Amino acid sequence: MQSVVLLFGSNDAEASALVSHAVTECEATVGELVRLSEEYLSEAYGFTAERHFVNRAAEFYTERDAYSLLDEINRIEARMGRDRNGERRVQALTGEQYASRPIDIDIIFYGDSTFNDTRLTIPYHFLYERLYALRPVAEVAPDRRHPALKLTPAEALRRAEGKMAEAKNGRG
Repeated sequence: MQSVVLLFGSNDAEASALVSHAVTECEATVGELVRLSEEYLSEAYGFTAERHFVNRAAEFYTERDAYSLLDEINRIEARMGRDRNGERRVQALTGEQYASRPIDIDIIFYGDSTFNDTRLTIPYHFLYERLYALRPVAEVAPDRRHPALKLTPAEALRRAEGKMAEAKNGRG
């Protein structure tokens, strides 16, 4: 069994319910749910959106290899209404980096393994840059050390929040 951390997000009108449903789908097809974070609200990143995102992180134990896990996550997203081609069309029309989606599931950690190819980047490459990912991940896997950066989500979150506080106080 391998410990994996997944990040769930949605900015649909029913975002909370969709994220909960995605977690349930992963329980049924990915493996045993170990921990689930609280919900975190965040503004859209890389595009303009009417609604905020609901984000949650979850740790699972799975027997799937990383690529089988990715394939299953993509099937869950498609069943739940995610249309990647439609997203690309919207991105092309708006010129924005991303588009709204009913559900997004990212693999943050897969044990202590690293992957960096055309299909898979693990650990999630934006984890320590984006608070919408870092906050829920720090809740479920605070001490999971990034294999390359040698930094835990809890340490990275403290640093990011410290920088935000300095900037807010005019010192950044």
